[in-house]
Amino acid sequence: MIDVNRRPFGKNPTPLLSDDGCRRVREHLKSAGIDFDSIPKLVWPEGAVSASQKHMYAPWEFIYKSDILKAKKEGMEQNLWWKRQYHTTEIRALYVWVFWCPGISGFFKGLWTYFVGIGGDYRGGGYKGEVSGSLLDDVMDLFPLVDKPLFTKNNNVWEYHNEWQQRFVRKYQRGKWCGKPQGKAPVWAEVEEGSVKKIIGRIQWPQ
Repeated sequence: MIDVNRRPFGKNPTPLLSDDGCRRVREHLKSAGIDFDSIPKLVWPEGAVSASQKHMYAPWEFIYKSDILKAKKEGMEQNLWWKRQYHTTEIRALYVWVFWCPGISGFFKGLWTYFVGIGGDYRGGGYKGEVSGSLLDDVMDLFPLVDKPLFTKNNNVWEYHNEWQQRFVRKYQRGKWCGKPQGKAPVWAEVEEGSVKKIIGRIQWPQ
């Protein structure tokens, strides 16, 4: 008989079933439809540290010591990469990309200005990847295609901004996007964690 007053953890007694109690529970489960012969037996393979089943009749799945060590190594490498990249400013060559978006049910339709480079879009201060604010002012000053408005920032005057985008596409057209001409011109920029922090200057195409 198993001692029901044994206290394996803490101060509170943990009652355990007797052999007869275990037999009666097993018989009750059988009467409820549990087929013990179909339940996979738990046989521990070498190196396994934990076992689990998706359900009672599913095969046992094991986690090995090598899995834990591999996950730990990957986590350490990820943390090291993050520490090296965090707040790291790089000088990168990017495109100023002006393109026509057909929109979705009328939303987002029109000309957009983005920074693009190796790895995709770079955040330019605006919605998703669009260029806005002082970065947009710097870009339009770098490519002076329209007379600047007086006593205001460039990007605060929609007509000026729209006209500038149209002229940029015409002057720096490189292929099409969504069936419409697109403009691309390269610049040097300071980039931190995927965000453009500063425009340094234009890049001249090789002659």
